[in-house]
Amino acid sequence: MIPTGLPPRLASSIALMILAGALLFSATVRWRLRDFPLERDEGGFAYIGQLLLQGIPPFQIAWDNKPPGLYVAYSAMMTLFGQTAAGIHLGLLAVNLATIVLVFLVARDLFDSLTGGIAAAAYSLLALSPSVLGMAAHATHFVNLFGVAGTWALWRALRSDKFRLLAASGLLFGTAFLMKQQGIILGGFGAFVVLTHYACRQPFSWRKLLTGAAVFTLGVLLPYAATCFWLWRAGVFDRFWFCTVVCPSYYAQQNDFETGSWLFWRSFVGIAAANWPLEIAALLGALLVGLARQADNVRWFLLAYFAFSVASICPGYYFHPHYFIQLLPAVAIFDGVAGSWLLGLARRPAGNEAASGSRQGFLPWPMAVLLMMAAGAFVIGQQWEFFFQRTPTEACREAYHAEPFVEMPVIAAYVSRHSTPDQRVAIWGSEPELYFYTRRHAASGHIYLYSVLERQPFATLLQKELCREIETAKPEFFVLVHMPKSLWIATSAVDQSTVTWLDSYLSSYYRPVGLVDIVSPRRTDYRWDDEATQAQPRGSNYIWVFRRNN
Repeated sequence: MIPTGLPPRLASSIALMILAGALLFSATVRWRLRDFPLERDEGGFAYIGQLLLQGIPPFQIAWDNKPPGLYVAYSAMMTLFGQTAAGIHLGLLAVNLATIVLVFLVARDLFDSLTGGIAAAAYSLLALSPSVLGMAAHATHFVNLFGVAGTWALWRALRSDKFRLLAASGLLFGTAFLMKQQGIILGGFGAFVVLTHYACRQPFSWRKLLTGAAVFTLGVLLPYAATCFWLWRAGVFDRFWFCTVVCPSYYAQQNDFETGSWLFWRSFVGIAAANWPLEIAALLGALLVGLARQADNVRWFLLAYFAFSVASICPGYYFHPHYFIQLLPAVAIFDGVAGSWLLGLARRPAGNEAASGSRQGFLPWPMAVLLMMAAGAFVIGQQWEFFFQRTPTEACREAYHAEPFVEMPVIAAYVSRHSTPDQRVAIWGSEPELYFYTRRHAASGHIYLYSVLERQPFATLLQKELCREIETAKPEFFVLVHMPKSLWIATSAVDQSTVTWLDSYLSSYYRPVGLVDIVSPRRTDYRWDDEATQAQPRGSNYIWVFRRNN
């Protein structure tokens, strides 16, 4: 947008060095923290992916509210890197590196290679940040991979007028939807761009408009149609539809705008506090794009991409920190624009002014470079201990505080030692990572209690189904998680008969064999076997482990 005055070959070389540095930085941090304990979302994805590797399709004996593309991605990662937390995070490392390269390619094609390099570096930093829970392999990382790839293919399709690229773009956006429902909003971005491009094209052609829209739409729909056919053939389509369409429609109605605004502000403040130089630079980049007098096609394309990215995090007004990961590609590209603009203000190195034909800037070249480096150094410095000093366990505690993710491998080790692979495990809570660690099947398909205990018309029915499945399975171990975010403590949708059943079932058939007392984020007390019988929790966050009576 604004020339830097550097010879194109030198600018390209610098951009590639920045890209290489961004890839190396991301790979170094993720490799060092690859044993980061799984959190509950990862645990559910990993467990269903593990079942898939055993030949059991999604939604047959375990289900969640995500489309099954994510479980296929997890099973692929575990095939390549192993069925461990480290294997999953090595898969995330590969996904993240690919996304960094794609951000570079989009920004390079929209602007220039230097903008692409700076955008790649910004994305590398932002996607790692604990402020967005970037170490966990959330669905949003996978949405970004396919969404950014679809955006790149879309831009190249419009520039080259090649329908095969348009079809590829649609397929990629459709695959992003299979990672998470919100991915369809990026498909909406693609449809908007395609329609606008061909509607405004001169000379106007109905044939081009209809053909382009049809090719793109078919590309978007094909992955979902193939998935529906697969699950129909597997005999699980009804459960798939209920879990991924019916229940989420009620889930999206839980929060009002006021609650959503508070949640947005809480998450945004935390993200901005750790990354504010990049946030300010992105705001500057957005203003520069919006006020540009040339390259209108670039302007409306990028602003539309940002607007639809914002829309993709808004359904339900939840605004969890990791939802903001879907915003990061657009933010990083704006950072790239701001960085290129800053370099455009610099005085040219000797001999470059005449060669470039540009005016002499007022900012010394070293100063411009130092300002850019200072922004990145500040962001790294703010999170230095997390990136380079914390152990994986300590980093998990820093990101998630007293959540039970550090404790689950310990509990899993006990359960695995005292059970056989054919015995079932029940968890009264939302910690499916335990199923993954133990490699034991869940006693119920409801591996999270979220949908079971939400305020929706099916709550009582689902709670009865949960209790019935547990009674039928007769699990060897019953794990009771007493923590607010496992979403069953003091939840208004809990039927009183469910509470009565739980108390009666546990007292009739189980005995306590373990108490995991999370006294503070830095201290957890474990009591097992006879010691657990008389133990009482000291804190408000604890986990009881029960074993079935002989």
